[in-house]
Amino acid sequence: MTTDPGIGKHLNKNLTPVVETNAGPIIGTRDTKSGVYRFLGIPYARPPVGELRWSAPEELPPWTAPYHAEEFGTPAAQNPSALIEVRGQDGALPESEECLYLNIFSPPIKNNQKLPVMFWIHGGSFYMGSGCQPVYNGSYLASSGRAIVVTINYRLGSFGFLRLTDISNISSTGNEGLQDQIAALKWVKKNISAFGGDPENITIFGESAGAMSIASLLNIRECQGLYSRAIVQSGHPKALHSIDRANHMAEAFISHLRKNCGKKSLRNYLVKDLLQAQNEILHDPQMTKQWGQLPFKPVIDHILIKDNEANELATSKNIPLLLGSNLDEWNLFSAPNPEIYSLTYQKICNHLEWLIPESSLKPIIDYYYKQASTTKDNLWPKWSKTWNLMLTDMVFTLPGMRHLGVHQGDCYHYHFTQPLVAQPLLGACHAVELGYVFGTHGEDSLQTLYGGETKAHILSASIQEAWLSFAEKGNPGMDWPVYSGINSKRFGHNPDTRKFNTTELLRLWQDIPDEVLNKYL
Repeated sequence: MTTDPGIGKHLNKNLTPVVETNAGPIIGTRDTKSGVYRFLGIPYARPPVGELRWSAPEELPPWTAPYHAEEFGTPAAQNPSALIEVRGQDGALPESEECLYLNIFSPPIKNNQKLPVMFWIHGGSFYMGSGCQPVYNGSYLASSGRAIVVTINYRLGSFGFLRLTDISNISSTGNEGLQDQIAALKWVKKNISAFGGDPENITIFGESAGAMSIASLLNIRECQGLYSRAIVQSGHPKALHSIDRANHMAEAFISHLRKNCGKKSLRNYLVKDLLQAQNEILHDPQMTKQWGQLPFKPVIDHILIKDNEANELATSKNIPLLLGSNLDEWNLFSAPNPEIYSLTYQKICNHLEWLIPESSLKPIIDYYYKQASTTKDNLWPKWSKTWNLMLTDMVFTLPGMRHLGVHQGDCYHYHFTQPLVAQPLLGACHAVELGYVFGTHGEDSLQTLYGGETKAHILSASIQEAWLSFAEKGNPGMDWPVYSGINSKRFGHNPDTRKFNTTELLRLWQDIPDEVLNKYL
């Protein structure tokens, strides 16, 4: 066993990696398949339990005895989901609040070089997911030898995104989950050099709720200097609660909680009690109209997050940004919903009339119905296809394009179009690019998704090259020009011949302002 800050040239496959960090000594393992050193389940803050429930994360004091970082830490507490399967050690359900852990994947370092750091924030609608999911195995990306990969857990749902400060004696702002992410970033900034990483070259990247989190981090002055670049994958940049909406949701949550379990101090309810009330919020038939599709999400509290575009532009100025989305994002959410397969024009209007009047909605629906009628995909009924196309653009593509239009650093846009051969109904749906970004498309547990692909390794190599290049120097490739309103990089082959026309898309939605669209999420 050796102690070698930076996991340097003296470390070899016969030795157990031990790293001396500012936090204390950490023992990891070596992945024999990839040669990558893995440090799993490292605590980056005090466990948010007992009196620390709903508190901002607190720094851990340094430890002196070696910390054995050989297994993933406990995932954040969450209910089981048909979309994402998350399990703790030995297959246990994630029902613990003790979840503030991160994982580091580092290749062998040569000549004391400092590698770029890629800091991953997982998605899951802010109420599910974990940094230890198989699709986020950082070993494949780190095995390139070009970057160190970090994945994290953060508090989810009612534990991380519940605003109580205005309606109780608990001072939670509803942004505790975001504060966890910031605490993890600070830990990495302070300690990553011991693993061979460059603390001055950290790229934050994430998908879905993770991407939405990054869009918020770009607006937080406290985060300045903690990262150098950002990658936003399939995330609505302004999925945020107003204080009033957050308070209204919290009141409904507490009402469910007390109806189920009686009135008591909020910190005295069991984890399962909070998860039950959370589940009832998520199944409220009026959820979307009252709180959006994401009832648990960051809050514009005017302290951590300010409702000021000038502040956002000043905070993220000169930060290179890589942003994009997938061709068929909304297919993932429509597929398990029987109601979607019997949609008509009028039913689509009824779904959205609370948000957009029919006079404004009709030309938009007509546009997507024409698209649905001319595409080769015949697995979806036409009105269902219309809905999927429209929601894909409304929730993901359009907000991303608008964000790029005001970002003041260099920015790049991509469009992921590779459909899932093994799941033709899903197409190039939400989250499908993850197996290619991380190189985990060959994992046994992911074969129901990626098992039908014949050239997955080629596409994965292409997208990894772009992501790694961006992490190294803020440019995803010499053949990829800076976004100027029209240019986009396409990843994947798709028999659907739809072209990505940014000018046409922005013109179609030009009369629907952000403040209207933001309410849907």
